Amino acid sequence: MKNKLVELRERLFASRFYKKSPRPVRWIIGSLSNNLGYKLLSLLLAILLWNYVIATNTSITRNKTIFNLNGTVSGLSTLADNRLALAESPEEKLSGISVTVEAPQADYSRVSADNVQVALDLSSVRATGTQEVPLRATSSYGRVRGISPETLTLSFESLDSRNVAVNTILVGETDGYWYNVSRTNPSILTISGAASVVQSITSARVVVDVTGMTSSTITARPYVLLDAAGHDIPQDMLNCSTSSISVSIDIYPCRDIPVSTDPQNVITGIPAPGYEVQNVTIQPQSIQVAADQELLDSLEQLVIEPVSVQNAAQSFSAKSTVTQLSDFKNVSSEQVYVNVTIVEESVTEYVDNVKVMFTGKADNLVASYDQLSVEVTGPRSAVERLREEGVVVTVDVTGLKEGYYILSPSIDASAYEGFEIMSEAASVTLTDISYTEPDENEGEEAADDESATDLE
Repeated sequence: MKNKLVELRERLFASRFYKKSPRPVRWIIGSLSNNLGYKLLSLLLAILLWNYVIATNTSITRNKTIFNLNGTVSGLSTLADNRLALAESPEEKLSGISVTVEAPQADYSRVSADNVQVALDLSSVRATGTQEVPLRATSSYGRVRGISPETLTLSFESLDSRNVAVNTILVGETDGYWYNVSRTNPSILTISGAASVVQSITSARVVVDVTGMTSSTITARPYVLLDAAGHDIPQDMLNCSTSSISVSIDIYPCRDIPVSTDPQNVITGIPAPGYEVQNVTIQPQSIQVAADQELLDSLEQLVIEPVSVQNAAQSFSAKSTVTQLSDFKNVSSEQVYVNVTIVEESVTEYVDNVKVMFTGKADNLVASYDQLSVEVTGPRSAVERLREEGVVVTVDVTGLKEGYYILSPSIDASAYEGFEIMSEAASVTLTDISYTEPDENEGEEAADDESATDLE
């Protein structure tokens, strides 16, 4: 080692740099080259000693600034105890913060964004309105010497709370299945926060996607708060009783099943004497039923509780319910409307009070006819009334001359709506009155006139 140091010293003295250097420089180089090994060792020890001094002497410090820090909020519980609440979210203002930390030289490199915390302390706020709230910063490796910004301008309101109902919306339902929200837990949320925000909340909405689900399930979902216009309300500065809603959903197969219209299944009793049931209709004609698949496969039609028509003398509508409801998970309508048409019994009777009208008769003809009858079918009371009022029929004698005829009458159906009328043939006699014998009195009057003329 010693030989190497001597060789190094000789090479230094022989170098061009040494020879051309000024005398003071050559003297310094010569002094340093003597005992070079000890001097290098001394330098190393001096460096180690300096590092030890720096590491153990906390009075030697340096400032380090950390940029773009994000702050947190503290003191919310104290703010609530003071019946106050933030009227706005400070999240945006709690970003881009700079903190200057004075740290011992040994810890300087350790100071970073991971160990510098910034907090917005709300515990000192005591009144509503706009307040300047200071920011606080701490560091694990030194003292905070500066923070920018030092305060945040925030608005505060009175603390308020209210209960809102939870509404669940299902999306993605599969055709052929019935979906029902049987339970939400909780069904009521307690929301507290700034009065203006809380009072604008009208409901909470949970959306559950049931795409592909074919059996009952329970799921937990987040919710959104809504105002009266259906707009979402941020929950950042609100205190909610829970962060999610448990939703129980019943899922069963379903299909439309017709409702029986068989009178034996629909009505009971006997109408009033002289009346009968003409028709029965049911609305709706079919009902969607959700049940176990085995039960659905066994159903061909639904049966209702029969409606009484006992002593009914006019049409009516009545409500009825579907039977077997206890076996169904759901029906689209538990009630149906039964429309019963009650009419008088139809009778067939002969009406003798028949008046015959003639059309197409020549002026020189006089028509006469034998009495005839018509067969009338219709409601009993209407037929009785028609027997008293009579029936008018029309016989067309266009082009006929004097003589005896058997003709078929026609009847104006619009004048006897609701009746079926059949007439027998009419026996008609047409008499020509164009020639008549002179009256005897007329001859005497003519003779008297002639005599009077002669006297004159």
